[in-house]
Amino acid sequence: MHHSLKQAKRLLLRMTVREKTLTLSFILVILFIWTGNLLNRSSAWNDNRKQAQADLQNQQQWLDRSEQFTVGLANALERVDPKKTYAGSQLSGRIDSILRQVALSGSADIDSVQTRESEIFNDHDMRMRLSRISIAQLILFNNLLSQETPYINLQSVRVTKNRRNPEELDVRFKINSFDLNEAVNQ
Repeated sequence: MHHSLKQAKRLLLRMTVREKTLTLSFILVILFIWTGNLLNRSSAWNDNRKQAQADLQNQQQWLDRSEQFTVGLANALERVDPKKTYAGSQLSGRIDSILRQVALSGSADIDSVQTRESEIFNDHDMRMRLSRISIAQLILFNNLLSQETPYINLQSVRVTKNRRNPEELDVRFKINSFDLNEAVNQ
């Protein structure tokens, strides 16, 4: 170690002022880049640490309230009859049945059912368009559909007048239903 310091000192003494300035500048640039990299890594580490701490606090809050959620789930399941819930295919079948009751099946355009599965229940959404219907037909359909609550719900309804015949309506529905998973039913 002592020998290499003597060699470095000899080399430094042989250098011109210009070479010394360039060498010092090079060393300072390397130190600046290294320090910047170190600061960026420590900043990223600190951000990750803070995010993990916030996630842990959030998870702990959920765990602390798990008893409330269990009681709430039990209360909700007591009010729901699993036999009356509709699976995806049953939803479109039930809507079709209601449309036939009000003689609107020829005016309806029903999209396929979209299903989101979860641990407790499956959520089903479908879109439907009714073209050129009267206000009386819309009210009758809505009344029949409201009898299916809470098992079938209207998420949204958009009513527009028909451009060709302003006395007729074009209506778009977003309809939702759910069915309980087998593990919850038992």
